[in-house]
Amino acid sequence: MTRIRFVFYAACIVFTLTLLCTGCVEDTAVIPENTISVGSVEYYDTAAANNAFAFDMYSQLEQLETGDKKNVFFSPHSISAAMAICYEGAEDTTKEQISNVFYFPTNKTVLKVRLKEMNDKINSDADDYELETANALWVQEGYPIKEQYVFNVKNYYEDEVTNLDFVGKREDSRDTINEWVEDKTNDKIKDLVPEGSINENTRIIITNAIYFNGKWEHEFDKEMTGKKTFYPSKGEETPVDMMYMSSNFNYGENSKAKIIELPYKGNSLSMYIVLPKDNNITEFETDFTVNDYTELKNNMDSIRDVETSIPKFKFETKTELSNSLVEMGVMDAFNLNRANFSGISDEPLVISEVIHQAFIDVQEEGTEAAAATMVEVTCSCAMDSEPKEFKADHPFMFFIEDKRTNCILFMGKVEYPEYG
Repeated sequence: MTRIRFVFYAACIVFTLTLLCTGCVEDTAVIPENTISVGSVEYYDTAAANNAFAFDMYSQLEQLETGDKKNVFFSPHSISAAMAICYEGAEDTTKEQISNVFYFPTNKTVLKVRLKEMNDKINSDADDYELETANALWVQEGYPIKEQYVFNVKNYYEDEVTNLDFVGKREDSRDTINEWVEDKTNDKIKDLVPEGSINENTRIIITNAIYFNGKWEHEFDKEMTGKKTFYPSKGEETPVDMMYMSSNFNYGENSKAKIIELPYKGNSLSMYIVLPKDNNITEFETDFTVNDYTELKNNMDSIRDVETSIPKFKFETKTELSNSLVEMGVMDAFNLNRANFSGISDEPLVISEVIHQAFIDVQEEGTEAAAATMVEVTCSCAMDSEPKEFKADHPFMFFIEDKRTNCILFMGKVEYPEYG
């Protein structure tokens, strides 16, 4: 019997889930207990949950990378958003395990309300940048999905619901979904649903897409960009296109790392770059936690002159995540005999594969990024006059954060700054 497939693609922010059927026609670092057991909407911190999951997933992704060019990039918000739609239909131990890994409250109403509030902020109109997230539910014609589930995903997750013929018109269905994803991500995520992934057992595909394109509040002067040496943790040093400016930035440091905030126009989103003082990114990222990140940010000061050097970088990542999610604790959802998604359908469903793909482009004018995820489910039936220097000439971590919600939308690592 076929099992469910999750596929994640990222390029700013895009997310997709696929459901299949087989045999049958205050402190953003406060986590586990306080988020999972909370019973009231006002006490659930969606950003804290998202950011805690971000660091957990980063640890998994970092271990999966191989070779010297171990760049990492993904959208924790996109992955969490898609899993929340699955979580809406999960019960028993399947629900409990997803809750534990994603820091979702056991009270589903709390999660639905808070995520809707967050998405409303993300999708609020802005003149200075593009940021949008969207969901869609694609259902096999005639498939008996529960009305309450459809109502909830439409009302709280703002899903578009479309009937498709996965059995008789597989490639047409695939093209329709992929075109939706491309449209929502400004053509940055293509072929999210891979060829051959839709078959006679496909019953539901859930897609979530989020896209970001923003210009820096202080743009880098292209005339100041020049070839400089970058020192990877491993491998040979290499020339890169290094951007430079001296301006007023929020800046902080401790004994292990420096941090700088690069705001985007509109001042609603920022990129935070965390640069280890020693060229030891592997050792640094192993010990660097969401609490450390929060503390670094909280201790930043506004510095009048920060001599800032950042390499241009543009790369894509694509990763299979099902094993990582199982290792993190989402086990029953992938088990044919134990998965319980009875809130979606009376037919038994199970998850089999998760793939996440991401794209980011950082240059003098600003940043463009996107991400997507596909999940398939199967059924068994202050000012300072002293200049500071922030010279990112060795591997660093970076975060794109929505300052209105304190939510990490994207997270990554530049081990080797590729551009071209």
